Amino acid sequence: MRTYDWDAPAKLFFWPAGNGWDEEATYPTLADALQAAAEGEPSTAWIITQDGDIIPPRRIADLRAEMDSMPRGRGSIARAFLPWARAA
Repeated sequence: MRTYDWDAPAKLFFWPAGNGWDEEATYPTLADALQAAAEGEPSTAWIITQDGDIIPPRRIADLRAEMDSMPRGRGSIARAFLPWARAA
C-alpha cells in the first residue's frame, strides 16, 4: 500500500466540477485536503500530492477513515508510530 506525507501540501479538485466548488485549491497538508474533500462532493473529489500522486475518490474515502481512526493530538501517521518519542 502506498504511504503519503500527511504534512506536505496537497491540491484538491472536483472533477467533473460543479456545485459552486472551485476547480482547484491548495491546502497546507494532505490531512487538510482530505477534510475539505469530505465537505464537498466526495464522489468527485481528487487530490494531487506534492510528490505527484493522484488520489482518486475511493482512495480518499479510505484515507479519511484511516485519518479518523488515528489518535487525536498525535499529528500525523508518520509521527504516531513512536508514541514514546516526543519533541524536545
